[in-house]
Amino acid sequence: MGKSIFCFIFVLRVYVIYNMTKKQKSPHPQWAIKHRKSGTELRLIRGKYYLYAVSSKYDPVLKRAKKISGKLLGTITEEHGFRQSAKRILIEQASKAVDLSRICVRENGFTSFLQQYNKTIEEKLKQYFPDIYQSIIYMAFARLVHNSALRDMAFHVAKSMMSLKDKVTYTEKHFSTTLRTLGSMRREAADYMKSFFKQNDYVLVDMTNMFNASENIRFAKEGYNSDMIFDKQFNLMYLYSPGLVQPVFYRLFSGNIKEVKGFKLCLQESDINDAILIADKGFYSIENIKNLKDENLNYIIPLKRDNRLIEYGKLQRKKLSYFKFEDRYIWYITYESNNQRVYLYKDEKLKVQEQRDYLDRIETLPEYYQIESFYEREDRFGTIALLSNLEGKEAEHIYTTYKSRNEVEVMFDGMKNILHADKTYMQNEDALQGWMFVNHIALQWYYIIYSLLKQNNQLKRYSVRHFITHLNEIKKVRINDDWVMEPITRDSANMLDKLHIHIT
Repeated sequence: MGKSIFCFIFVLRVYVIYNMTKKQKSPHPQWAIKHRKSGTELRLIRGKYYLYAVSSKYDPVLKRAKKISGKLLGTITEEHGFRQSAKRILIEQASKAVDLSRICVRENGFTSFLQQYNKTIEEKLKQYFPDIYQSIIYMAFARLVHNSALRDMAFHVAKSMMSLKDKVTYTEKHFSTTLRTLGSMRREAADYMKSFFKQNDYVLVDMTNMFNASENIRFAKEGYNSDMIFDKQFNLMYLYSPGLVQPVFYRLFSGNIKEVKGFKLCLQESDINDAILIADKGFYSIENIKNLKDENLNYIIPLKRDNRLIEYGKLQRKKLSYFKFEDRYIWYITYESNNQRVYLYKDEKLKVQEQRDYLDRIETLPEYYQIESFYEREDRFGTIALLSNLEGKEAEHIYTTYKSRNEVEVMFDGMKNILHADKTYMQNEDALQGWMFVNHIALQWYYIIYSLLKQNNQLKRYSVRHFITHLNEIKKVRINDDWVMEPITRDSANMLDKLHIHIT
């Protein structure tokens, strides 16, 4: 009788505790709770929900059941619900009978990235190049991700998930033919590029040298470039939009065409009227200024520090104006010299840095640098002098516009160091034009990545090349008839998380 009463009281207590627990409000949202099944446990880790296997085992020491946490089953999000972990899928697939002849590994990271960030570019390519737009995308992918030569493009495309649904087998001949077809479509290429222009957005212009040794390319002319390299080369002029933060238009010129003439032709083809030529310090000459004025072209030209137009004595005046630029104060004065407007700036932080650099050289290279020359140049340290004909613009606008030239230099750095596009081996002019357009598409992607890194303050940690390398290592593996994503490394996952990118 006593045992019966004891059992009844025990069952009653369990029932009451169960109902009290059931009535308690869970701290987790309902969309996460609904995926919690028997034998599982919901965990909130750094703002993300994970589902783990859980079991219990009687502990003779504690004389009660003890919880045992199992393996990760997957993640839970409000948007996608429960997603099984990639590692667990692979384990389950591996436990089945596997036909080794049907295992295949393909790149998936960059393909997934393009599916999310290439929609505008793909739609415009489809509009202007309906018959070959997909091949253009494939070639641009091979160029940016693999720095691929034409002969290897088919191989890289075949190893990517982006071509999985294609029934066409791509070959070097296919891409070679497409390249020549694309190169003969300059009007469509120009219209494509012009479709990215924004209203009331000025553009910057710059030119660089490209090398090509072919006898069949009329653009290639022998001559020296800024690095004093004598070789056959042609000029590539680019228009860059600070508003879009990307290159918007390019044109090829013969290696012996002067920059001002090329600038004018490029503007005529692009239908842009308010572009600004941002030159380098070696550009200034009386002849170049005259040519710019004759063509009614806008310009901002930096002057070398020994230029006679610069009057450093004006910086000694007590009444200088200033503005703030990137957390530093810039002092300035404007004046007229030989009917030209000069903007003279002084950056105190830059001045201290340049003084220190010069004194270090005196210590390490006394045969070339002496304290007397330090005092002679002291008034020049930390200064920038700009010549400009822009009307109605404040000195701060002239300065910040000139500083945006750094973005143009990033563009050419991307072309030469990421795409390795400063040399070509095209033997046909149409092929050369097509090759440059494919590189332009790759350069647009380059800037999408660069902007993502910049917007998320990750440029100090990751370069564009790091980003591409990480994504190229994210693979999908086909086991039997199922494509399964391989586990992503912690470093890659951290990078994607910081950039808010989700790989599908």
